[in-house]
Amino acid sequence: MPPPFFAFFLKRYYIIVMKLKFIDSIHNPSIKWIKKVCQNPKKEGYVVFEGEHILEEALKSDFYFHRIVMTEEKYKKWKEMVLGFETLIVKEELLKAISLTKSPEGVLAVGMMKKWVLEEPRENSAYLYMDGVQDPVNVGILIRSAYAFGFDAVFFGEGSCDFFNPTVVARSAGAVFHIPVYSLKKVEFLSWAELNRVGIFVADSSKGGDIRTFFPFSSFVLVLGNEARGISKEILEKNDKVFTITMRDGWDSLNVAAAGSILMYELKKLKM
Repeated sequence: MPPPFFAFFLKRYYIIVMKLKFIDSIHNPSIKWIKKVCQNPKKEGYVVFEGEHILEEALKSDFYFHRIVMTEEKYKKWKEMVLGFETLIVKEELLKAISLTKSPEGVLAVGMMKKWVLEEPRENSAYLYMDGVQDPVNVGILIRSAYAFGFDAVFFGEGSCDFFNPTVVARSAGAVFHIPVYSLKKVEFLSWAELNRVGIFVADSSKGGDIRTFFPFSSFVLVLGNEARGISKEILEKNDKVFTITMRDGWDSLNVAAAGSILMYELKKLKM
């Protein structure tokens, strides 16, 4: 039996050798599989992202890494952090061939999100429900804002872009790995809100009240609607409060990500 210190280094060497692979062919089975996943992550059941900042956030979370692809230069920087994960070292030209962007940052990863279990709301909980928000840029920014302003979870309703979209992950700046996210149909959402006495707040460009007149619910969910059609009729009929963001005369609309971020900030500030 080898001495303890030798066994430690032997185990470390085994992990590095077995998990680290140098690949130089686009026809390699692992590269072909990653390229297939990148074409339709949701269909394959995986989340794909690129960039060092997103990698850092994923490593701090419960994200399950299936494979990490890096250039040799990036691996030298991240080798201690990715030790134990299956890591493919490739040349820049090969990474460009499978990348989701025109100018890859040298890091691409494929894996699975943590599966959150929807629990009963705690007192003074705050939630975000996206009712058909389709633009992945907007969805990513809203997730980032929800996490930054201390919201407890994000719900994706029917027709909404979700976390399988790589742009959502990128625009969330990795926040999607830290805040609970759920897919919830409108019927299920309305039933959950009623059962748990969660106030439903919606935004309207002209028909709502001042956001500073807070409705007395210990927990609430802010609903943001589709960029073109707005909030669905079923939810509007069940809302407990309608807010309007005051703007200069002659201007009555904001991008849904901008409006949602303002409302989340104001609502959380009122709850403090």
